[in-house]
Amino acid sequence: MKNKLQDIISLESRKEPYTDMELSERMSVSREYVTLLRKELNIADSRERKKLYICTEIQEILNSQPTISYRKLSQIMKEKGYGLSRYLLDKYLDEVRSSRGEDSRAEGREIMPEGQPERESETYQAFANLVGSTGSLEVPIQQAKAAMIYPPNGLHCLILGETGVGKSELAEAMYKFAVETGRLKSDSPFIVFNCADYAENAQLLMSHLFGHVKGAYTGAVGERKGLIEQAHGGVLFLDEVHRLTSEGQEMLFQLIDKGQFRRLGESEFVRMAKVQLIAATTENTETTLLATFKRRIPMIIELPSLNKRPLRERLNLITRFFGYESTRMNAPIQVRLDVLKALLLYDCLGNIGQLKSDIQVVCAKSFLTYVMDKDEYVKVEVADLSIHVKKGLMKITHKRQEMEALIWQDFIFRPDRYLDANEIDNDIYSFPKEFYSYIEKSYVTYKKQGLNTKEINRILGSEIERKLQSVIKHVKDNGAPISREEIAKVVGAEITAIVEEILKIAEKRLGELDTSIFYCLAIHLHATFNRLDQGREIVNPNLDEIKEKFRNEYVVAVEMVEYLKNQWSIDLPDDEVGYITLYLQGNKKENEGKVGVLVVTHGNAGAAMLEISNKLLNVNHGQALAMALEESPTDVLEQLITLAEAAEEGKGVLLLVDMGSLLTFGEIIGERTGITIETIERVDTVMVIEGIRRSILPGSKLSDVVSAIENLNYISKKGRVNRRILKRPQAIITICLTGEGIALHCSRYLKKIFGNQLIGIKLINMGVIGKLDMYKQIQSLGNQYDIVAIIGSIDPQYPGIPYISLDDLYHDNSKERILRLLEYSGDSRSSAVNSSLVPAVVREAQITLNLQSKNKQDVIKNICDRLLKEGYVKKGYYEAVLKRERMGSFIINQEVVLPHADSSYVNRPTVVIAKMAEPVLWDRNNKVSIVCLLALDIHGKDGVRYLYNKFKDQNILLKLKQSQSEQEFKGVLLNE
Repeated sequence: MKNKLQDIISLESRKEPYTDMELSERMSVSREYVTLLRKELNIADSRERKKLYICTEIQEILNSQPTISYRKLSQIMKEKGYGLSRYLLDKYLDEVRSSRGEDSRAEGREIMPEGQPERESETYQAFANLVGSTGSLEVPIQQAKAAMIYPPNGLHCLILGETGVGKSELAEAMYKFAVETGRLKSDSPFIVFNCADYAENAQLLMSHLFGHVKGAYTGAVGERKGLIEQAHGGVLFLDEVHRLTSEGQEMLFQLIDKGQFRRLGESEFVRMAKVQLIAATTENTETTLLATFKRRIPMIIELPSLNKRPLRERLNLITRFFGYESTRMNAPIQVRLDVLKALLLYDCLGNIGQLKSDIQVVCAKSFLTYVMDKDEYVKVEVADLSIHVKKGLMKITHKRQEMEALIWQDFIFRPDRYLDANEIDNDIYSFPKEFYSYIEKSYVTYKKQGLNTKEINRILGSEIERKLQSVIKHVKDNGAPISREEIAKVVGAEITAIVEEILKIAEKRLGELDTSIFYCLAIHLHATFNRLDQGREIVNPNLDEIKEKFRNEYVVAVEMVEYLKNQWSIDLPDDEVGYITLYLQGNKKENEGKVGVLVVTHGNAGAAMLEISNKLLNVNHGQALAMALEESPTDVLEQLITLAEAAEEGKGVLLLVDMGSLLTFGEIIGERTGITIETIERVDTVMVIEGIRRSILPGSKLSDVVSAIENLNYISKKGRVNRRILKRPQAIITICLTGEGIALHCSRYLKKIFGNQLIGIKLINMGVIGKLDMYKQIQSLGNQYDIVAIIGSIDPQYPGIPYISLDDLYHDNSKERILRLLEYSGDSRSSAVNSSLVPAVVREAQITLNLQSKNKQDVIKNICDRLLKEGYVKKGYYEAVLKRERMGSFIINQEVVLPHADSSYVNRPTVVIAKMAEPVLWDRNNKVSIVCLLALDIHGKDGVRYLYNKFKDQNILLKLKQSQSEQEFKGVLLNE
């Protein structure tokens, strides 16, 4: 590490040496560790190193040009890239001359003019808050700095990057840097203009930029300064510059080339403006910007997307955003480890902006629970995450090592305290140091939950063992954050000497131990001795199990404690012996059994899933069994019993199955063999990966594996087999686009070929309009019915449910195949009534055809007045709808708009759908033909979803527009 630090510093920029935090990012260690290494090597901090570099430069210049003037020296230093104020140059020059034994007022030095501002800080902070300033953003920031200080007035810049990568933040930092270096005055303007705001009105856009004179266009009743004039002497940031018209780009040529421009309407008078342009775009500049415009922008800066930046930088962003939210809430936030993993790995298409938004959303959800339950922390759980964020957990296999090096425990954020990722490594102190307080707090918590002492001891014992293993593993993988000498400064030389002596005893008995145990045990014993000095009790809730489970290590721990008693007069209780045992055990690989995994499916799908899982995890665990449809269930059961007995290693067996009689096999195998069996149905690849991954973890239990699979974001706990589920009535889904054509035909055909054999089997016709709804419908039906098969013209590819195409249905053996599926499924034939798929509020919707209205406000007022008169809404509803519309309209297919307001204004939910006599201009881009005003309460989401899917369908929309009567309109809407 010391050599690496020296190598990095030897290559650093003399103008801006690395700070300890920047060095820690490059070395992937904690900032404190860097500071300690630097001091051990007698290397000065960044401020002192910069001072040394500058003084060396000045010394070399003076050696080569002894009679150089102060002005010339200042110019040379500036050309070399040192952003020195006159005050600092004076200061360094005095030090150099003092070291040379010269009078600081030596000839050749000019006197500082009166009133010259002094700058006392030599470290520029403008870019310091940009995460990645010494990593992925180092090159863009160097470009930005060069552009801002380039004489005489800086260079115009174009920043490229996807939405949300931080273009606006970089532009603002560039302006601050120019002020810090003295290139711009502190009161220089920084004007921001988003070209997209006026992209549809080129004249108005030009007026905002260049200003206008009276009469320049209709409505220009007076003169107006443009943003260019307002930005004189400063920076104008043009965001979304690709939305600037070609004419607008050309009008900027004169400003860029000569610093001249004209207001709109001026023909002769030319105005002057000294403005540095910073433009930004998300688009391909080859197709959106004029070549002649691009040629005039000398500096192109490209920012990387979030998925191309290192995980450590992303973690820095995550911790920063949670820190912000904690401060805003004025409450501590506890973020679960799996939440952090999901946020680190999910596809964040909107980059930093979306990451921040997703964190705000999950914090808002968690804050509600915090307020209602009056918890100690705002607890952010995986269940609170949006579905697209949860999917990040599915990628963990590919980043496992990198993740474990970054994070290994839950994080806690407190108000007004920013937690940097570089501080995280030092949190490894937190568990050993606060070991006993953790036990006490947990004990009180579990006691409040009504658990008895025996249950608490069992739970706590398991948690403590797991946490200690995590501490040891983290130190093993990443190294102790400080050296042994520095540990002595923390815990005392006496404790380090004690640990060295007792570990010699352990190594004689157990062989060579990992060096990480020294660090862990030193911190732990320091806390132990402090507790004993305070007369406080040490309790190990899992002592008996530790003695039994880790006999060899326990015997050695007893010998170590005896040595402490005899040689150091330190008497430790038996409970503490148990903790030392766990540390010893953590440094050895225990040859314990694993949870067995069996994957059983109809066909070879299970074997393929298992093969993929083992390849991804680089292991060889689990067995697969392919069951043919014609195979006897009795024969399959016997094969499964043999496999289960072979898979059992003392921890039970997980049975992952697809459907049918396989669901009942787990219970039968358990009764016949005495093996603990848990069965989960509708197996897919992700479930197998998670099952294998969890089953091979040290200390893993069958119940832990089952819980982990149930907690996957798309799996309901109903996926776990129990007696209640086995009694579900059977059903066959027939499916097509609308649910009325082929699906209905398939149902009739099934009734024809099966006759009375289908008594008690529910036939459900389903229309597929939007994949999301289809999945939700099938999932919902799966909770009510044992779905035997899906038959029709569209394969929904739903895990665990066989699909039969229309062609296969007419095949000769289709009847036999379906009967076999029914045979393999559960035995229940109870009936159930299918609820209507059309929400009641939509069935009762009020329809108005050929509504005459002049404009948007007139339409809304017309409908709202009617609802108010009929008692559906409260007073103020019209104003609330307009307010919501100003935030943005909800328009579907550019023809249907869904205005709405807060549900607090609704007395009775209703929907009013008006087909306009003539399309009405709703916003700059859209004329709408149908206005669907939603006056819904908090339970109205089903109605919104239904209407959205209907209006999204172009065919249905066309039929609605062609409807000649309210009855016909409603019939199309309700599929009647």
